[in-house]
Amino acid sequence: MMNTGYPSNTQVQSGNLSSYVLSAKASIPLMAEKDIIRQRLMNHLDESIRCKLTLITAPAGFGKTTLVSSWIHVRSLKAAWVSLDDGDNEWIRFWSCITEAIERCVPGFSENIMRGLQAYRSSSMEAMMSFYLNEICTITEPFVLVLDDYHLIRDASVLESLAFFLEYLPEHIRLMIISRAHPSLPLSRLRVRKQLSEVGAADLRFTIDEITALQEKSLSNVLLPEHIALLEQKTEGWAAGLILAFLSMEGRSDVTPFIQSFSGNHRYIFDYLMDEVLLRQTEEFQVFLLQTSILNYMNASLTDAVTGRSDSKHLFHALERSHMFFIPLDDTRTWYRYHHLFSEMLQNRLLNRYGLTEVNELHRRAYQWYEQHGFITEAVNHMFEADEKEHAAICIEQNFPLIIQNGDETSLQRWLKQLPLESIVSRPDLFYYQAGRLAASGNIPEAKSLLERTLHLLDQQKDLFSEEERRELTLRVGMYRASVAYYQGDVDTFIDLLDSNREGLVKFPSIVNVVNLGEALLYRGPIGFGGRLKKMAYLSARASESETRRASIHGALQGHGFVFLADLYYEWNRLEEAESILEQALQMYDPESSHHLGVAIPGIILHTKIKQAMGDFEAAEEILQQATKHIEKLRSPHWQLLLEACFARFQLTRGNIDAVEKWVEHRHIQTPDKTSVAREYENLTLVRLWIHRKSTEEAVKLLRKLEKDAKRTDRLGSQIEILLLLALAYQAEGKHISASESMEKALQLASQQGYIRIFLDEGSSLYELLSQYLKQYANHDEEAADYARKLLPMFTGLQGDYAGMPLHEGSEFAVSLTNREKEILNYIAAGHSNDDIARSLYLSVGTIKGYTYNLYQKLGVKNRVQAISKAMELNLL
Repeated sequence: MMNTGYPSNTQVQSGNLSSYVLSAKASIPLMAEKDIIRQRLMNHLDESIRCKLTLITAPAGFGKTTLVSSWIHVRSLKAAWVSLDDGDNEWIRFWSCITEAIERCVPGFSENIMRGLQAYRSSSMEAMMSFYLNEICTITEPFVLVLDDYHLIRDASVLESLAFFLEYLPEHIRLMIISRAHPSLPLSRLRVRKQLSEVGAADLRFTIDEITALQEKSLSNVLLPEHIALLEQKTEGWAAGLILAFLSMEGRSDVTPFIQSFSGNHRYIFDYLMDEVLLRQTEEFQVFLLQTSILNYMNASLTDAVTGRSDSKHLFHALERSHMFFIPLDDTRTWYRYHHLFSEMLQNRLLNRYGLTEVNELHRRAYQWYEQHGFITEAVNHMFEADEKEHAAICIEQNFPLIIQNGDETSLQRWLKQLPLESIVSRPDLFYYQAGRLAASGNIPEAKSLLERTLHLLDQQKDLFSEEERRELTLRVGMYRASVAYYQGDVDTFIDLLDSNREGLVKFPSIVNVVNLGEALLYRGPIGFGGRLKKMAYLSARASESETRRASIHGALQGHGFVFLADLYYEWNRLEEAESILEQALQMYDPESSHHLGVAIPGIILHTKIKQAMGDFEAAEEILQQATKHIEKLRSPHWQLLLEACFARFQLTRGNIDAVEKWVEHRHIQTPDKTSVAREYENLTLVRLWIHRKSTEEAVKLLRKLEKDAKRTDRLGSQIEILLLLALAYQAEGKHISASESMEKALQLASQQGYIRIFLDEGSSLYELLSQYLKQYANHDEEAADYARKLLPMFTGLQGDYAGMPLHEGSEFAVSLTNREKEILNYIAAGHSNDDIARSLYLSVGTIKGYTYNLYQKLGVKNRVQAISKAMELNLL
């Protein structure tokens, strides 16, 4: 036996029946009695483990799974095996399956990973994989990870995650993929690096010698050489065809005419031979095969329930002995499945033989067994197959938390699409999940359609709900409509819906649950109106019209509103006010708890920026170090990675480039093939590193990708930051025209919203670039040049610190108000009426109206809301 350098595989006892992954997906298929050792292919696989990836691809029935599982058993290798299925098209579930498989050969591995996987839900793919790879690196023993039936994986996030995993796979771990088609992986790159070994259909075809060995194990009567040669010609060495042919030939005397009788492609041959094989079985055995073909996985108890028999275990043994495409899935031979091709052919015959009513009854028996034994996903699937949608809705509702916890959201979304609207609306968890998911994913038209159809249903089918249920649902729909309006940036509709739905706001305040707050720093994304600062100021002004409204909105936003408002003041360079507002959000932060991290971490990052802008670098560093220390204990990789990226930016401002490069390597930060808002903060941190070390070509390439994505998603703040970094990168390359063009675009966007800090935070390099722009290109765009002139006096400490000056009195940003006008402005901002202000100041209402008129004239506004918004913009409040 060849010594491959891989230790023996540890045998692990199967879990109980409720352990789906361990019992049916993570077991290495056992060798069957009639399997043969294909030595030439075994040797090929021995050599293949020198490569990072071994790819075994061929159509169904070529013996791919049998080859690899036999190799593992014969060579006594340590291996983690995952039999994939359609349900694994969700990356939490996919990586949970892999984790369970690795646990089988590396006991203890899953202890940390499984706890962390739930925290990965709100994380970017790269963040999750970075932490996963770091855990993988703690394994010191070599092993092979096998992913079988990988062609069933279609989800983009899963495909991308495996490509990322493969790129950074440790040297002592090898990946084998078994698939009917070439996977979406960088195969060309791996071939060039000599890191890819391939086994294809041509390699897997049985040779004459292998056919001879197989028939010696399969037939009691030995075939003549000319029969074997004819069989090889007819089947082209296709394993499935050979096995069926041998099953059909047992006991025949007319071997030559029989072999000559079948021809055509593999599917046709298999179909032809299936009929031959089935006709040779007893009626009882045929019925058993057809009825159990509806099951993806089976054990004796399940098949007894479906077929109404009591001897399934005996029939299992007969199937195994006959080589009837029946695959054991665990070491105790409890769980089995049919070969996919065999199962497909059986199901076709089932539908031809039995009516729909009889087939539905089989599915009904299956779901009853699955439900009783805790197999919820399988139970629901069979409920839909049995056309029992209402029963499916009940089961989904009862097990909703478990479905979410197990990462079966892909299945959940597929089920919801099959349910009628009344089944969803009548079950709050399902309705709120569907409405929230649509809003969070930005699918606003579909979200609005769902809400409108729900209101129509409530109006038309009054007997569907009790009066109390209808009232509660109407209140909740009102809250969702408000959240959709917020997501669209329709502030007035948002406010109006909240004002008209105060009871709903009190009873169901968490409107942010339907908006995507899973990503940090989305004040530059949809939740912050795409970085439109004036719109955020307008929302604040409308909220301030009433203390009750202001308190309600901030209560509903659960601290996020304070972060957004603080960021608004920060961008307008009103640092002390920004810090004061931010403190209200950070009061919610408990360092020992994972609650409110979506508020706390963006708030901490903003607090760090404020301290840097004030020149207090020690305080900024202390804030980051303490927060990172606490987040590590909570095992929340998404937020931890963002904090680390913030700290990397801080290190760059202090000149610690080596530390940042080590972080980039440790966290596997790289140029992404596809950009996403979830990864933007880390990507722009990487860009800043590249600019510092003069790798400007890479920086520009990534920035162009990020700019395109920011434009597509209408994130104004992100566009400005990206354009400024592009300007700096072009300047470093000596491309002064390109640098000025990017600068001009940034100024044009920034001037519309009053962005200040986004420029000042780039320090002296940007000051020089702004100065150069004004000297050489000011005539290109008068508005951009004016804004550049306003910004230049605000830069201080041109050695790279972040300190910024308050607005100058002579700045065009300033407006001169009398003390009385300022006093009245503050009353207006607090939501007081003219009567209230008159009583407080002992003046007539007419006098107050006169002051208000003058105030509006100076601010260039027409009403109170506009006055508050403009005053906030001009640093007057």
